[in-house]
Amino acid sequence: MRRLASTTIVLMALLLATLASAPGVSAQATDAHPAVGVWLTDGSPDDTTDPLDLLTVAPGGIVTIALPDGTGYGPWAATGERSLDATFLAPQMDPECGCLLGYATFRTSIEVAEDGQSFAGTYTFEPPAAMAEAMGLPVGQQVGPGTVTGQRIAVEPMGEPVPFPEEPAE
Repeated sequence: MRRLASTTIVLMALLLATLASAPGVSAQATDAHPAVGVWLTDGSPDDTTDPLDLLTVAPGGIVTIALPDGTGYGPWAATGERSLDATFLAPQMDPECGCLLGYATFRTSIEVAEDGQSFAGTYTFEPPAAMAEAMGLPVGQQVGPGTVTGQRIAVEPMGEPVPFPEEPAE
């Protein structure tokens, strides 16, 4: 039993060392990347009725996106001084039963502008296999490459609150 525990500890240490040295995974490599921050994104720039999404690119290679139907999570890796690739999974719900169909896969490549306040890129969308099959579509990446843009959300100082108007007395 003691030998099994020692072997497990050694294997875990090797796994962690491998992950820490993998390209694009190191926190040090991602901390200073210009994409780190919070962004208001538009996955359909030509469609003004499509809602915007909130994207967080966190140090350490984690990406989170708030979509109208749920939140997507995944990893990102730098591909250049101002560019990155990311993959995230987001739940896809069946509107009839409210049940989870599976997770859609989004893959994206973006490039941050030189001023660091915007980005542009492309993405693909792959619905869950059950969803594609139910719609009579082949399983795999269905949409793309689409165009995505983003605007950095900056910290703003708090302003002076505007008082609500008083209700007229009856």
